[in-house]
Order: sequence, then structure tokens, then C-alpha cells
Amino acid sequence: MALGLLVTACGGTSQEQARARLLPGGPRVVHEIEPSELFPADLDLVVRLDVGRMRAGLGPLAADELSKRALQGTGENELAEALACADVVWIATRAAEVEVGDRIVVIEGKRCMPELGRGRWEKVRSANGRVAIFDRHGEAPRSGTARIVNLGDRATVFVSPVELDSVKRVLDAGPDEKRGSPTAEGLVSLDLRAKALPPALARRYPAIAAVLGGIERIKGSAVLADDGLRVNAQVLGKAAAGAEKAARFLEAIRDSLTEGRFADAAKSAKIEVVERTVQVKLTVPARLLLGAVGAAGADEKAK
Repeated sequence: MALGLLVTACGGTSQEQARARLLPGGPRVVHEIEPSELFPADLDLVVRLDVGRMRAGLGPLAADELSKRALQGTGENELAEALACADVVWIATRAAEVEVGDRIVVIEGKRCMPELGRGRWEKVRSANGRVAIFDRHGEAPRSGTARIVNLGDRATVFVSPVELDSVKRVLDAGPDEKRGSPTAEGLVSLDLRAKALPPALARRYPAIAAVLGGIERIKGSAVLADDGLRVNAQVLGKAAAGAEKAARFLEAIRDSLTEGRFADAAKSAKIEVVERTVQVKLTVPARLLLGAVGAAGADEKAK
């Protein structure tokens, strides 16, 4: 009885575990993996998009436009196919090198696994009976997809070439403790680990470098309400002095925005320091949000 409970707690039935051990060349374990557990700690920015809530709150066209812009530049048919049925999209990347394309994209949703052509993809051995892995034939572009990991009828993961080793390590050894983990709330949420500017940029922008040097992490979410999009962010300083410096910097940005589409929303921002955390709250009116989405869609069609 005790052994059975232990096996069940590890994520699979005793029959499944025994079958996995007996099959030559088969999986060593059988257990569920949460999609966000695949993000290695070397990717310092993780963004979560609740596409289902976007469709309900902003309409399907606006939701699809925002999702496509978040994944702009990937040029992958398989990813586009999975995105069409997504409930939630997770994007993990490096904040300082977003344009380079090193990233992991997770598409949560039932039956979101795309059709994979045999001439383009090959199924490879997986150590976990609940995980199917497909490698791309030939070399993928740096911003493309080199591996697709299917987590059953729950999620599909798209891995760029540079992140192959990191994802393999996480699958074999378990999730990284310091991985990005946005809160599962609102339309959008993010988790960013702050890093120092490169020396050349630090010399050019010393004020920004000083602020970033005192920050440890930035987390935030945006929730759709009757009066617009309510943004709630927390800037965690390495010490109270770092939080104070970050608050003054944010206040200066807020006070400088006297013109433009988002000037009124910026002026309404509330910035408060609590020990070593800066709390930032503001509301973006619905008309501005929809206008921004519409303008983005028009720009894409004009290209």
C-alpha cells in the first residue's frame, strides 16, 4: 500500500511505471509536467498571455492580433497552427536579445498539437512516457523551431535551436528553481529578472544603469475591468535604497509624459514604496487599448 501511494504521488500508476521499466528502450518515468516547468533559468523574461480571456474581453480579432504580434518573426507554420486554438500562450526569452529569437513558446489548449510532416519532423525517444518529442530534420534558423515537445492533450512546446540543451536538462533533472514564473491572472502577466546593462550601454546611459543595478526582479499583470486595463506591477529592489531609486526613476518618467496617447493614463499612475518593493498601479482606458490594437493591425496589413 505504501509503495503504491508513493508511485501514485510521483505522477503515474504502478502499472504505468512497471510497463515503462519493462519496455526495452522505453521511457524511464511516467508523470505529468507543468508547461512552465520547462523554462530554464537562463531565460530571464517570461510572458503569459491568456488568449481565452482576450477573446472574451477584447474580441477574437483583437486577441489574435495581440498573440501574433507577441510571436512576430517566428515564421513557423506549426506554431501558427497551434496558436489558432490556444487558451494560454507562454513565451520565455532573453529580455536583452528579444530580436535574436532564442526562446521557448508553450501553447496551452486541447488538441493544439499541429500536424507534423514526416519529411520535416522525426519522433525521438523520450525518457517520460507522458512526453512526446519531435526533432526537426535539417538545421532550423535561430529564431525558428528545432524541437516540438508535446505534453499530451494539455500543451505543446516549441523550442528554438539555442535552447535545446537547456530544455533537455530540465526534462532530465527537473525544473530550475529560479525560472521565470508569472502569476496566472489577467490578460497578460510577466516575470523579469533584472540584469545589469552591458558596459558600453552603461557608459551611455548611466542613470538607467544605476537603476537596474539596484533591481532584482519585476513582476506584473494586466486585468481587464469595466474602466479599462488595470496594470499592477511590483519592482523588487535588492535593498530599500534600490527600490527608492527605482521609484524616483518611474516618477520622473510619469511626470515627463505630458503629451501623447497614453499621457493621461501615465499621469494617473500610483507609485508607492513598501520596504524594498515598488508598487505601481495604473489604468489604461478601454478606448486607448482598442485603438492601439486596431492601429497595430492596420500597420501589419499595410506592410
